[in-house]
Amino acid sequence: MTASRLAIGIDVGGSSIKCALVDLNTGAFVGERFSTPTPAQDSTETLLTALKTVVSRVPGDHAVGLAFPSVLRHGTVRTAANLNKAWIGKSLSALAAEHLRRPVIAINDADAAGAAELRYGAARDVPGTVLLLTLGTGIGTALFVDGKLVPNTEFGHLQVAGREAEKRASGRAKIDQNLNWDEWAEQLNLVLQEMHALLWPDLIVLCGGITEEPDKFMDKLHCEARLCIGTLRSEAGIVGAALATTLS
Repeated sequence: MTASRLAIGIDVGGSSIKCALVDLNTGAFVGERFSTPTPAQDSTETLLTALKTVVSRVPGDHAVGLAFPSVLRHGTVRTAANLNKAWIGKSLSALAAEHLRRPVIAINDADAAGAAELRYGAARDVPGTVLLLTLGTGIGTALFVDGKLVPNTEFGHLQVAGREAEKRASGRAKIDQNLNWDEWAEQLNLVLQEMHALLWPDLIVLCGGITEEPDKFMDKLHCEARLCIGTLRSEAGIVGAALATTLS
């Protein structure tokens, strides 16, 4: 029997920070999932304190993987579309390690979710090109070719008929624009068609909190690529963050 390998995964979203201890053999949570509101526009110090708060609830001194809504190069934040711009240029991995007093690996949040679905979920053993979309505060994207990650893709910022993709079809866009399911699915179809025309993926995996209700929209979506809901749903970011501790 294989011994469990454990790591803490943290997923920083636009509205909440979620954290859990993950069994890396199975991708399953070990114990409770914890969360706290994301102080997205507050100081970097405030967000780091929030990270420390959620991690303090997980017993043990396990390594930490941190999924963050940003382009990350060698642990440094390069973009901050839905966060305080003060993060840009900061070494997230180093600052988080200092606050949490343990090793921290930082990874783009959509890349983390994609890695989890590739290892444990809907994209496992799928050959060719796989595109994952996280439909939340924005639209995060992860692209894999024959199992290899193309890091830090930002297709959620593509212009689709004159508007950014995430302004059309993110989970927040549905709420902010008071779209019903038919209207939101119509916007998502425009985004899917544009991304398919550029990338020609074999599979598109949809993740994020909004995918907890697939019966409300999946039959309304149309794309030449195969579409599916992620197996890990809104937990994919946490699991992929934890998995990143083994990939450094």
